[in-house]
Amino acid sequence: MKHLALVIALLMPVTAFAATDYEVTSLTQADIDFYLGIMRAAAAHNAHLTGDDKAAADQAIQWQKHPPSGLPSNPTPAQIQQMTHAAQLAARAAELASYDEKIAEQRGVTTRYDAIKDVVESVMVQISGMGGSCGGDCSPPGGFTKAQLDRAKQEEAAENADKPLIKPHVAEIASLKMQIGGFMSPIQ
Repeated sequence: MKHLALVIALLMPVTAFAATDYEVTSLTQADIDFYLGIMRAAAAHNAHLTGDDKAAADQAIQWQKHPPSGLPSNPTPAQIQQMTHAAQLAARAAELASYDEKIAEQRGVTTRYDAIKDVVESVMVQISGMGGSCGGDCSPPGGFTKAQLDRAKQEEAAENADKPLIKPHVAEIASLKMQIGGFMSPIQ
């Protein structure tokens, strides 16, 4: 029984983080530091790619500059092997472009990380002025329920509280995102 209580006590903080609804709960500086820690670790990993990882990133960049042509109608075994290798590199490039998710998974904090990441990225869009609008009356047919309106007010209050925490880190976050997955972005 003592061991069960100890296990429950150790798991409580993890459960508390997983249960936090960050859409209606303001982030804390600890949440921002947690998010940045994972992003920095992923950027550091991707800064020193070697072997197939480097080949995967290089291929992604090359494909952005010069998209591959269509498949041959009757490929040779060598062409099939080459296409298979290219597909494997493309899959690895996609993994590397979201390496922050891999770090969160390795640390056992995926749920918390994803929840915080969603809020940070949403608020970054608002801060940058890139957010969209529904273009007029955004009400669904029949209008919003009281519960939906109350939730929207809570979300707005949380976003307003999150902006001052995130704003000082916007440039760093944008830089980290480019370091992690910039090779997958369209070349300008």
